[in-house]
Amino acid sequence: MTALLALLALALGVAAGLAVLVVEELRWEARNRVPRCTTCGEQHPRHAAHR
Repeated sequence: MTALLALLALALGVAAGLAVLVVEELRWEARNRVPRCTTCGEQHPRHAAHR
C-alpha cells in the first residue's frame, strides 16, 4: 500500500511538472509573436509607421 501511494505521489509530481512546462511554453509563444494591429488588422511590430 505504501508503494502504491509513493507511485501516486510521483505521478502527481510529474503531471504538475509537465503542466508547468506547457504553461511556460504557451506564455513564451504568446510573448514572442507579432501582434495584430488594431488599426489596419495586419500583423506587424508595435509603433508601426502608419500614423
